[in-house]
Amino acid sequence: MVLQLALANIAEMQLLQSWFHSADEQQSWGGDNFDYPCSELRFLELLCRTGTQSYSLLNTLTGQLVGFGQICDRFGCHHLARLVIAPDARGLGLAKVLIAELIIQALQQQPRTISLYVHRHNSIAVQCYQSLGFMLSPPPEQENIRLYFMTLQAEQALQCANNYLLQSQISSAR
Repeated sequence: MVLQLALANIAEMQLLQSWFHSADEQQSWGGDNFDYPCSELRFLELLCRTGTQSYSLLNTLTGQLVGFGQICDRFGCHHLARLVIAPDARGLGLAKVLIAELIIQALQQQPRTISLYVHRHNSIAVQCYQSLGFMLSPPPEQENIRLYFMTLQAEQALQCANNYLLQSQISSAR
């Protein structure tokens, strides 16, 4: 599978809505303010926040959307938000690809700490983030007991990006 990160288009963002089958799933991904069910227009309104860049991870061979994530400026960090892998593509290691690609995108703007929130019950995601170097950190705002706040310092983010790029070169040389 050949993957590429690109700015998300409206059709890709609309497709995301079909990936969630309950209020819990959608709110765990998008936040408590995501109505479920909601109209396509309302979904896009909630997704497209000012100052937030939305990205699609695409299988370039099929054009299929396999992942989605956002980058915004929050807490003096590049903050990753609304990270998700397509239900039929989970378990293939694509979350690490998505996050590494988003880190590269963020660091091209400015080298600084990367942050994210994750639901405490989402042990697979927590483990994934920790494997990339993210650490549990004190939250910068009033604590939500359902969430962990995690950070990846700028130096570790650069290392993560370099490791990913090196691994990508090795894989494509095979």
